[in-house]
Amino acid sequence: MRRAAALLIGAAALSWSCSRREPHPPRSAVTTPTRSLALVLAAHQDSLLAIPGVVGVAEGLCDGAPCLVVLAALRTSEIATRLPAAIEGYRVDLRVTGPIQARENPMSFTVTSGAFTEGASIPAKYTCDGPDVSPALVWSGAPPATNAFALIADDPDAPAGTWVHWVLFNLPGTTPTLPEGVAKSETLKELGGALQGRTDFHKIGYGGPCPPPGKPHRYFFKLYALDGPLSLRAGATKADVERAMQGHILAMAHLMGTYERRR
Repeated sequence: MRRAAALLIGAAALSWSCSRREPHPPRSAVTTPTRSLALVLAAHQDSLLAIPGVVGVAEGLCDGAPCLVVLAALRTSEIATRLPAAIEGYRVDLRVTGPIQARENPMSFTVTSGAFTEGASIPAKYTCDGPDVSPALVWSGAPPATNAFALIADDPDAPAGTWVHWVLFNLPGTTPTLPEGVAKSETLKELGGALQGRTDFHKIGYGGPCPPPGKPHRYFFKLYALDGPLSLRAGATKADVERAMQGHILAMAHLMGTYERRR
């Protein structure tokens, strides 16, 4: 059920039947927004994805107004307790997916991988239990004004808080893919001079899933379409990139995979 629910990201969520939505938040919870929905999504997606049971977050429309759409396979008591009614003036709409397949919308901004599908287990090849190479990524539907991309991969289920596994930015806006096994170097000349930042492993470049034994962790590969490159040097952190992106995000797409270590 989790895998099927996780397929319902972005445009699929936006077209969901009203009968499956949660009750509207109180009118007093929704105020006049002071910044764009894309910026609010970028600033709060980590905290929303960290809520157990949440499988996706996207921009949407609620009764004709922009809102944040949060997807979950089931409505749990923890989601009901932790999910806010509104964030920075935008309504938060919980949509319970159940085991229903996504609807296709080729015009949406999406990112996929041939290594694993949305919500599926990430092969050991791309983790610390294998060669630890980065998976190939492919995307489509970026806004026409996109001049650069930034990528952040992290794990919101890590015991110490969200753990950063990959920071890459200033990828040219004409780039449609990332190959498998991106070099773990500061500058990627083969990718138009894109730069890589420092992860929570205190290293440059991709560091794959390496959770402690126990329940599977979720790993989000978040791709940002930007209106231009960021004025940052190689080695920048996730926090540096998120600050620099403020006011420059045109769209965001993400791909989520899971990984579990038994020993």
